Amino acid sequence: MREADGELVHLRQAFLEEGADWAGTQLTVHDFNALMPTDSSMLVDGFQALAMAYQKRVLDFNAAPSAAAYSAVVTGCLSCHQKACPGPLERIAKRELP
Repeated sequence: MREADGELVHLRQAFLEEGADWAGTQLTVHDFNALMPTDSSMLVDGFQALAMAYQKRVLDFNAAPSAAAYSAVVTGCLSCHQKACPGPLERIAKRELP
C-alpha cells in the first residue's frame, strides 16, 4: 500500500505543479486480496469486494487517466480504510485534489 500511496502522491504533485495533463499516466495494479495484511483485524467482511473495487478503479484510471478517475481511486482508498483500517484516513485525505 505504501507503493500505491507513493504513486498517488507523485501524480497529485505533478497535477498541481504541471497542470491537468494526465495523458500517459498509469498506476500500478495491485491485488490486495493476494497480500498478507499487516494485522488480521483488517480482514473485515467486505474487504475482498472493496479490494476488487479499488483494483477496478485503478484499471479505469489506467484506461482513461483524468482528475475524475484519480479522485475515484482516492475514494476507493478511503472507502476501504473506513471499514478495515482507519489509521491512515487523514493521510489518504491529503491525496485528494483541490
